[in-house]
Amino acid sequence: MQTEVIHGTVESASVKRSNEKIALYDNIVFRQSDGSERRVETVAVAPAVAAALQPGTQGRFYAYKALDHRGLVAMRTKDGRAAFVMPSGNEKIMMIAALGGLLWLVMVLLTRDAITFLGLAMALFGGFAWWSYRKMRIENRARYDADSGYPQTDRTS
Repeated sequence: MQTEVIHGTVESASVKRSNEKIALYDNIVFRQSDGSERRVETVAVAPAVAAALQPGTQGRFYAYKALDHRGLVAMRTKDGRAAFVMPSGNEKIMMIAALGGLLWLVMVLLTRDAITFLGLAMALFGGFAWWSYRKMRIENRARYDADSGYPQTDRTS
């Protein structure tokens, strides 16, 4: 799982679909401070962050890539707007998978005196993925909170 801070100006943002909880973009194009172009494909963005994705908006945009999806979790604009919204759905799903796998493993051990591959795989993979998502959320929040390069007028989460 990777995180990245993009310094620059929004050149274009193509919305694929959106609702009250999330906006999915086909792509977002940034003109970085050094003049290069940075294109982020297939991006999920919370409405608080999506509000800043208008052409011409300058600032810092915090992106992540986890397994099979990408997103923008935060932004700090030159005009003083700021927001941090890290989605936690996958983190919760992986915790449920880990606990479900562990429960299944214990039940099978108590009733059949055996170990099932399904329970073991769910517990191990779910636990690792939960830990990874949680770590990424905590690191992204710490990075966002420590960033003093742009105005810090709003602290939403």
